[in-house]
This record gives sequence, structure tokens and C-alpha cells, in this order.
Amino acid sequence: MYKPKQVGKAAGANVWDAHVQKAASSPVQAREYKRSNYMLDTNNVMAKRIKDGDAVSQSYLSGMLRDRLIKYHGLDDDDFIKYGK
Repeated sequence: MYKPKQVGKAAGANVWDAHVQKAASSPVQAREYKRSNYMLDTNNVMAKRIKDGDAVSQSYLSGMLRDRLIKYHGLDDDDFIKYGK
């Protein structure tokens, strides 16, 4: 019997192989995979969490990261009041 960690590794490898195989199956599929490439913007995620009042790391509540969220993601000082900052 597999331990959960081993099952996760085995399933992850199979899923990745299936994606690669499907993308390599035809030029149409390859273009579709390339077009749907998603990039995660952590600053955008943290800005939404701060607006919603969810838990965030202390590093986003002060310093350079806070300034970046205010400048580029539409937050203001009122959004940080609920965190005591």
C-alpha cells in the first residue's frame, strides 16, 4: 500500500505526462496550451486578500511590499487599518 506522499508523487507524474502527451499530439493542442498559459501574480492575490480582510503575511503590511500594493494595486491606508498598520 502506498503512503499518501507516494501516491501524490505518482499521480502528479501521470498527470504531467498526460498534459505533455496531449500538447504534443497536434499543433492545435500545442497552440491551445500555449495560449492558456497562466501566470500567478502574488501581489494581486495579496491585494485582494487585504481588501477582503483575509490573513496575509506581515511582509505585505509594511515596507516595500506595502508601497507596491498601494502604488500598483489600488490599495490605500484605510485598507491596512484592520491589520493595525
